[in-house]
Amino acid sequence: MTNTSQDANFMKPPVTSTVPAAPDTTTPSSAGWAGKAVLALAIAGAFGATMYQSSQMSKELGTVKRQLMQSEHEISDMQGQLASNSADAKREVSVTVSKITEELAKTRKEALSSSQRAQVSARQQAGKVMTAMAAKNTELAQQIDQLKTDNSAKSTEVEQKLSGIKGDVGDVKVDVAATKADLDNTKTDFRRAMGDMGVMSGLIATNSSELGELRKLGERNYIEFTLPKNGTPQKVGDVQMALKKTDMKRSRFTLDLLADDKKIEKKDKTVNEPVQFYTASMRLPYEVVVNSVTKDSVKGYLAVPKVKLFAQR
Repeated sequence: MTNTSQDANFMKPPVTSTVPAAPDTTTPSSAGWAGKAVLALAIAGAFGATMYQSSQMSKELGTVKRQLMQSEHEISDMQGQLASNSADAKREVSVTVSKITEELAKTRKEALSSSQRAQVSARQQAGKVMTAMAAKNTELAQQIDQLKTDNSAKSTEVEQKLSGIKGDVGDVKVDVAATKADLDNTKTDFRRAMGDMGVMSGLIATNSSELGELRKLGERNYIEFTLPKNGTPQKVGDVQMALKKTDMKRSRFTLDLLADDKKIEKKDKTVNEPVQFYTASMRLPYEVVVNSVTKDSVKGYLAVPKVKLFAQR
């Protein structure tokens, strides 16, 4: 620093010129003393001013020094605070890193432990499932064996029954053959006739014995009836009949047929004449055949076709 050298320079009096003036031969001695006095006063004033300026500059220099020292202290304090803060920050960072490292280690450990527990649980569950499946497979195998045993027993039973059925079928075939032979022998006794609606009838039976033979042929369903002459409708099969009049001498009769909510009168019909009528469910006509007429009743059968029509839409 250059403060000390500057202070020394300020303390030195200024250098003045001492070149002697030329003697004034024209001025008396009193004038010489006055000049010297004035010169002395000037020098003293200049020196006082210089001293005052030096004092002021010293004060300002001291103020500057104090300010510089204060600034140096502040800078030193700030450097110390900065160093302290840096150390604290380093410690905090170190502590934080340490905590994070510990947490990571703990998390990894817990994750590993959880994974191990999950693996153990999965193995235990898989073991239970395998055990249950093995038990179920054993149960199914037992059920299959039992089914095989039952099927074998049923197969034996069915074979035995089939053997019996085969024997029965053989007997039935023999009976059917015999029945066919009987029918062939009696076909010549059956006849056909034109019905009252102009449709050729089926085979006509004139008595109960022939009606039995017709049933064996199976062409139609046959329902026997006896109608009293009282005018009251009587159910025969799926229709109703009411006998209104009989003529025993001429073997004639008159009756009403009730079918599909309609009444059809059949007047003055003769014995063994196919009396025909249609219903909504049949393509072929129903046939009523009266085999005998008495004073108070008639006796005969209703021949019903076996094949019905499907309802039209």
